[in-house]
Amino acid sequence: MSELDPSDNQPFVFLDPESAKIFALACRVAVANIPVLVTGPTGSGKEILAKVIHETSNNANGPFVPVNCAAIPISLAENLLFGHEKGAFTNAVSSTAGFFEQAHNGTLFLDEIGEMPIELQPKILRALQEKKITRIGGTRQIDVNVRVVAATNVNLQEEIKNQRFREDLYYRLSAFKFNMPRLTNRPLDIKPLACLMIQKYSTSAQLPELSECAVNKLLRHSWPGNIRELENVISRALILSDTALITADDMTFDSVDEIDQIFCSPDARIMTESYDQHYQERVVSSDFVLSESVQNAEFRSILSALRASKTRADAAKQLGISQRTLRHKLQMYRIDGHRVPDAYAR
Repeated sequence: MSELDPSDNQPFVFLDPESAKIFALACRVAVANIPVLVTGPTGSGKEILAKVIHETSNNANGPFVPVNCAAIPISLAENLLFGHEKGAFTNAVSSTAGFFEQAHNGTLFLDEIGEMPIELQPKILRALQEKKITRIGGTRQIDVNVRVVAATNVNLQEEIKNQRFREDLYYRLSAFKFNMPRLTNRPLDIKPLACLMIQKYSTSAQLPELSECAVNKLLRHSWPGNIRELENVISRALILSDTALITADDMTFDSVDEIDQIFCSPDARIMTESYDQHYQERVVSSDFVLSESVQNAEFRSILSALRASKTRADAAKQLGISQRTLRHKLQMYRIDGHRVPDAYAR
């Protein structure tokens, strides 16, 4: 089994040989009630793998409780994780279960575990070891049957060396460890993921299809933002596409390497040379107007700023315009599609 269709409509795709091995191993690990640590870059699908482990485990009918450790205020972390009893503090008008209790007989997913406050880590370790928790303000120990899957995009070994993460907690969490590869290292996952995202975001009665040139463009991209970036690209393509076929011109990226690809590639030089030749022909023609000269100067200025800048933000600053204005002008000139501006394509 290499593809799932979960109830929350998140895409589970493990068709590439690299990810298929991870999927098969995850299904085997799922039946053993041990903690799992998932590492990998942001947006690579760590939570998706955690859900695979949950939905193929013996506790699949139990709750899946995701927690973003980086988003928990330090002052509230213990309360949110372990809960509190009525009257434990001001405004505690009733007893409240924490995340550990909420995940009883299910899976607790601790995302960005490397951001967990060092002061709270011993209590996490104790809960994992004893499978019991005590609410704030309480004395009664509460049994919690919880499978913990933790995830991080930082090197926890380095965090241990820098005394920001407890070594004993690391070894408790990493009874089994997975490393999610970048999307660019799983090329056979890209097209099926894109198709699932089209199903998820399309509002058309007839689902749009990806043209061959669009698929090729997706496969050539380096995907620094991984699956999250692919989701953004498909969402934009559905907005920009006017037909039932999504083409390469509908695919727009925001990453720095795309700028390099566009303005340092042979296609970019051909585009610029074609633009220059057509512009010169228009200058000597009788129907040339001043507005085209202004557009030409602006086009050349944008090209120059992008070539001289590392990011679009830097280019916008150099041009004295906002990033939003720059994006608008790139769309207007259709630079992202490797095409000469429409005004000069005649």
